[in-house]
Amino acid sequence: MKFTLLTIGRTMQIKTLSAIAFVGALSGCTGINSSSFGDMSTAYRQVVENYSNENILLNVVRSSKNMPLSFLDIPSVIGTGNVMANAGVNTTQSAGTQVSPPSITSGSLGLSVNNGFTFTQASLDNAQFMQSFLKEIPLGVLGVKGTERLLPRAVSYTLLIENIELRKNNASVHRFNNDPLDPKYKDFQDLLYLLIESGLTVENTLVKTPLGPPIEQAALSRSLDAWGGSTVDNLAKGLISFEKVNKNGRELYQLVRNDQQARVCVNKYRTQELLGDMLSPQSYCQDSPRFAKPDMEYAKAIKAFISHFPDAKNLEFVIGIRSPGNVFDFLGAVLNVQFEGDGSKEVMLQPSKSVFDSYNQRYKKPLPLFKVYKNASNIDAAATVKYKGITYSVADNDESYTKDVMEFMATLVTIAKIPGAIPASPAVIVR
Repeated sequence: MKFTLLTIGRTMQIKTLSAIAFVGALSGCTGINSSSFGDMSTAYRQVVENYSNENILLNVVRSSKNMPLSFLDIPSVIGTGNVMANAGVNTTQSAGTQVSPPSITSGSLGLSVNNGFTFTQASLDNAQFMQSFLKEIPLGVLGVKGTERLLPRAVSYTLLIENIELRKNNASVHRFNNDPLDPKYKDFQDLLYLLIESGLTVENTLVKTPLGPPIEQAALSRSLDAWGGSTVDNLAKGLISFEKVNKNGRELYQLVRNDQQARVCVNKYRTQELLGDMLSPQSYCQDSPRFAKPDMEYAKAIKAFISHFPDAKNLEFVIGIRSPGNVFDFLGAVLNVQFEGDGSKEVMLQPSKSVFDSYNQRYKKPLPLFKVYKNASNIDAAATVKYKGITYSVADNDESYTKDVMEFMATLVTIAKIPGAIPASPAVIVR
């Protein structure tokens, strides 16, 4: 910016005020322009958020078309900026024997602001990412206790569970597939609701594995002297321990390794209220508190389920867990169901009134699990992508679990980003 100043005067006091005016003008310009850095930072955060949401939606659409999935990531963002200012003063001096103060005839100020961002865009199409992406999700993730205020169990379980198999004496009785394209998909949903009402969760149990043969106390004492510090340290931590065993009347000691193993289970008392003795005691959680009996919202589903297995008792259930890649395949199938025919068919989830979850006013009626709009311009979109000439959008404010699912999918993709999944040398650098 440039300023042209009038002749101010011939006193030193006025010159001082002139200098203050220069500094004040310069400071004012700097303050106004520095705010652009904050604006750009906020805008860039929004761009990265949209980038992630669109990446997820695009791969769900690809899955619905049986096309390969492909993920990109922004591993680093670098912001640069500088402010340069300059000021100039032109003066004149009268000639002659009498000395007079210089006269300021004109002045100028200049300010330039340069800022920008450089970010790297890396492809995750590599062995490290895909090995984790296609690996079964740890069972502990299924045990994350969502609430009706955050993520209902029906949503997370529907996304993570591949199938539920009933067995008796280690023989398969029936398998319920979590596939919305399966004509018997409602049977799976009814069973899932029953298990949720029965307190379906994951608990850690202690598994003891023998290490070596049982030994007498005298031999044990000699062994302790020979063992290294790591063995003693593991004993102190409880990772290994000794168990007394009786063999042929002799009291021996067995060294065992203690491991925590996750397993799926249901609440003992709630299951007996709903299903009687249909499930085996091995299916019950060790921690099974009693709860007040709620209204029997699922009486019809219970009756229909039991009618399929009238003589069944002591059944065990085995749950298959998906990989993150399989979850994308499942959502692709959900889209295919939605876009069949006139597009009115959707995968709906019943609201849960389980004693194991809180209940929110939002979930008083069945809602779509994942809803996508095609070529819709009249919605407030949370994410929009274009694929093969068609625009796909998810709404920011419709009545569905879509945004909850998007958040959950972002977590699954993040879990798959193990060390080495993001290349050290990005594929693209964008300035």
